[in-house]
Amino acid sequence: MKDRYEKWAINIDLPQDLFFYKMFVEYSEIIILLKNLVDHVQILEIKFEYFVSYKVTIDLALMKMVNENDDFRGFARSTCSGYLDSVVEGSYDILKRKNIEHFVICNLENVIEVLSDEPATFRLLNTDEMQW
Repeated sequence: MKDRYEKWAINIDLPQDLFFYKMFVEYSEIIILLKNLVDHVQILEIKFEYFVSYKVTIDLALMKMVNENDDFRGFARSTCSGYLDSVVEGSYDILKRKNIEHFVICNLENVIEVLSDEPATFRLLNTDEMQW
């Protein structure tokens, strides 16, 4: 089965060039911070309150995937991916009952993939609003 992705609609006017800044994982929550390449002041906070699995891969290791799936770039989501299938299968299909989606954040430096049944929240911050 071929992976199928679609653009992930985000309700915020995002800067064009975002790069990986920081990521925090605590129990079942992930907070991903991406910085604006141009001004380095604006930070996009992406927060998943709950996740099943996540992985971070440098962009070179996924060049083929990115080049063959236009919708994989930027922010994408899928209910049909090899990563999602392997995690559900690993749970003896217990996770099949949940509506888990594969969320993809492809930035300038890496690709962050999160499996969750809850979509993320997005918030634009300035460096002076940082708590970490």
